[in-house]
Amino acid sequence: MKPRTWVQDDHNIEIIRKMWIPISTLTTLCLLIDLSKGNLDHRKDDDLETIFTARSPDDWATIWHKEFHSRCREKLIRHLYWACEKDIYRLTRRNGGMKTQESVSKRSGSTRINEDRGMIEYPWLSPEEAHVMFRTRRNDKPTGSITQECCTKVGCTWEEYAEYCPSNKRLNQYKN
Repeated sequence: MKPRTWVQDDHNIEIIRKMWIPISTLTTLCLLIDLSKGNLDHRKDDDLETIFTARSPDDWATIWHKEFHSRCREKLIRHLYWACEKDIYRLTRRNGGMKTQESVSKRSGSTRINEDRGMIEYPWLSPEEAHVMFRTRRNDKPTGSITQECCTKVGCTWEEYAEYCPSNKRLNQYKN
């Protein structure tokens, strides 16, 4: 005589048939709850986008070092975009594409003397102007990436996000 397996027992098959409906119902409910949670997260992100858009430059300066956000994956990329766009320490081009006397003389290589400062302007820079050109170093932090630093429970300030901006030249914090 062959030993019976658990599934071959008619009684057990009947139990499985009766349980199928509650299991499928439970699975459907779990999926609906999970999808609704994702929809709430999406609405929360849309609300934040509205807040970020409405902020003035003064508002950004006020919250730059105080407001913390924890972001991961695609939300992290979008948040980094906002940090790079609204960076309060981002340096902009001084000439703005206009040909001024100063920009022409710098390109021609002529040396000009600034009588107000009593120093030679070109090609030399003041120490303050020279320090601005140095990039901020992140080697003093133990973490190695923006994900390790900002995808945590605490999150990062806008300043910490902006330090990862790939193309912004920023005002250096290490001035003497």
